Amino acid sequence: MTRVFEKAQLSIVIPVRNGATTLGRQLDALVEAHKPCVPIEVIIADNGSTDATVEIALSFVDDLPIRVVDASRGTGINVARNCGISASMGEWILLCDADDEVDIDWLVHMAADFDLDHALLGGPIDYQRLNEPAVRRWRGATFASVTVHHDFLASAHGANCGFTRKAFDAINGFDESFLGGGDDTDFFWRAQLAGFALHVVPNAVVHYRLRSTLRGLWSQSVAYGASGALLYRKFESSGLHRRGVRPVLHDVWWLASRLPFSLPIGRRGAWLRVLGGSWGKVLGSVRNRTIWL
Repeated sequence: MTRVFEKAQLSIVIPVRNGATTLGRQLDALVEAHKPCVPIEVIIADNGSTDATVEIALSFVDDLPIRVVDASRGTGINVARNCGISASMGEWILLCDADDEVDIDWLVHMAADFDLDHALLGGPIDYQRLNEPAVRRWRGATFASVTVHHDFLASAHGANCGFTRKAFDAINGFDESFLGGGDDTDFFWRAQLAGFALHVVPNAVVHYRLRSTLRGLWSQSVAYGASGALLYRKFESSGLHRRGVRPVLHDVWWLASRLPFSLPIGRRGAWLRVLGGSWGKVLGSVRNRTIWL
């Protein structure tokens, strides 16, 4: 049986809602990644699951120092993140998602960088292990990492990131008004504007599961596009600028020029992803009473 520490130094928080089909594989991956390098705890922040999510999580109590906390006071991944972190004990906090799988050395590399006094951490997400080739082509890449968004500031991915409790408390946690996109970007932008530096941990890999249906890809792309308007409204005073006319015209040209070739499913997904993002920008502009195209 894994030793359960009375005071964990590092808390791994997994926000989840109805994750029964994948959570067990993520927890299996954490069992493999759990080395005696630092006292840990695993917090399952359950955002109102109606499937077997809780039962699956509790089945790992003999393998991981794991707890399930009720994160159903509101809707959204940031509600779950805030509830899980508030219930955690560690001074170092890592986030990963229930439908992904951490690499076997993920925890070791993240803990080592915390030990170097880095306040904000971000690692790469790999698309290859958990996704079919056609689905990967929709994304147009095999991995992603910490990147600059909207020519403003860099952000880590919420499925593979970490931060100190001091940084989390300093900016009052995650903004729960973000739903479906921009939720992690807002957090890391505010943390950097508050004076905390973002550090890349290149060997701390998470294997990421992409949306595997065109319907799911469309919904996600629209939400991501719409989130930019809320980010713009919130960070305009800090220096975030609109994209300008040229990028908008480029998107229109790209969609029009590739429409005749978008019938094969691999190309269709890539085309729908760009179209969904463009439509989302329009919706986001209307909802937030601003212009973000």
